[in-house]
Amino acid sequence: MEERSAFDILVDYPKKHGLDYDTHTNDRRFHFFPSDPVLNTKFVIFKKDNLFFCAYDSFGTKAYMNCTYTGLYGLIDIPEPLELKMTKKDWLDKFITSNKRKTGNHYIDENVTISSKSSDIPLRIVNATAVKHFLKMTERTNPLKVIIEKDYLQFVKELKGKMVVGVETNKWLYEESDVENFLNQGSQLLHSMQRKKDIMHKL
Repeated sequence: MEERSAFDILVDYPKKHGLDYDTHTNDRRFHFFPSDPVLNTKFVIFKKDNLFFCAYDSFGTKAYMNCTYTGLYGLIDIPEPLELKMTKKDWLDKFITSNKRKTGNHYIDENVTISSKSSDIPLRIVNATAVKHFLKMTERTNPLKVIIEKDYLQFVKELKGKMVVGVETNKWLYEESDVENFLNQGSQLLHSMQRKKDIMHKL
């Protein structure tokens, strides 16, 4: 019996759960823009509630064009312009991470590294609840990062040109248990960052 690919196994998830999905082999593309013709790409994207799950792998003739990741993304209502990345704290951060920001909250500053060119960070982005969800995710999926950026996932029509918040890893997740865990914990994390109440915190 022929072994099934990671792509085929992942596609089973949205099919099984009746979710609207798209892949590089599907020419319907209700939600998504065509993939870049320069790259040989494969992807699986599906929507659950107000969030998009995306597993993406591309490879081109130039090494810097290679890209693999799995992420969960949604919209966030925050002042522009704001770009932010949050990762689990590592001792190497002091050497390789630029524009580091401190919050003044011991728990947050001891556990994650926040990088942003902006000194005005919405407090909901760096609240302890969001950080706890993030650290819980890293116990199973690592490396992991949170991104806030305008127009981050350009090939998804519903996100194009808008402020996006996402959590992603540089791996292709495909086993049902891994996808289920990523969706459940990722949605808790992103929803804790999408709260309507917004308090600006000067770092």
